[in-house]
Amino acid sequence: MSFKDWWTNENNPSLPKSSYMWGYRHIIMLCVAVVAAIILSILFFKRSQKAKDILLKILASVLLFFEIASRIVNLIIANSYTFQSVFQIIMPLHICSVAVWVLIIGVFAKNRFLLNFACIVGLLATVAFLLFPAVGINKTYISFTCLYSITSHVTGFVVAILLMTLKFVKFEFKKIWQVLLCFAAMFLWGVLVDWVIIPGADYMYLRNDPLELNLNFPYHIIYVVIILAYISLFYLIPFIVKKIKNSRQNSESKTA
Repeated sequence: MSFKDWWTNENNPSLPKSSYMWGYRHIIMLCVAVVAAIILSILFFKRSQKAKDILLKILASVLLFFEIASRIVNLIIANSYTFQSVFQIIMPLHICSVAVWVLIIGVFAKNRFLLNFACIVGLLATVAFLLFPAVGINKTYISFTCLYSITSHVTGFVVAILLMTLKFVKFEFKKIWQVLLCFAAMFLWGVLVDWVIIPGADYMYLRNDPLELNLNFPYHIIYVVIILAYISLFYLIPFIVKKIKNSRQNSESKTA
């Protein structure tokens, strides 16, 4: 494999799903993501806020590097430069890509509003990738494109976990509307892309049933229910825990 093949992903045959799904590459990728999240959480849990900020900015910089580099590579090797082709290369279209860019902006802007959304959507996207990877490890050789996919998803997962363990995010039930608004904006972006800018595309899984459930009614209903239930978990659990703590404190104060 030449250097040109490596960075353009040419002459890199695809592997059958059975040969890479839960194979050694998949297991290694999954272990690296989980172990890195655990180790960094332990190492930085009692460190200063400045140290935690530096850690996040380093990881966000890794994500930013690959986002920019991958776009430069794709622009160089593109066969045509129509509005649609350039738009597809430059803009964040997939859920994973949207999550990464919101995460990068949220980290450098120190915006909790964006970080809450990035954490929730980032976990959704990266966990789905880590369990059922469709790219990255599906090629014979780990080219630059494969490395980009693997690094982005693994790093995104680690950052999403760190946002919670290092307390960069706070899920207050009364502010759940903020994340719901972000999800709505993300899917409206998907509608704009899939129906107006690139008619027929399905970047946000809005046209076709990604799980192939073959339901007798629009699968979007199940899609929305699952997303709402998933988001609610992040807010209901802290809300319930807080209620239990307050109840215990009140009962202890009455008996004192």
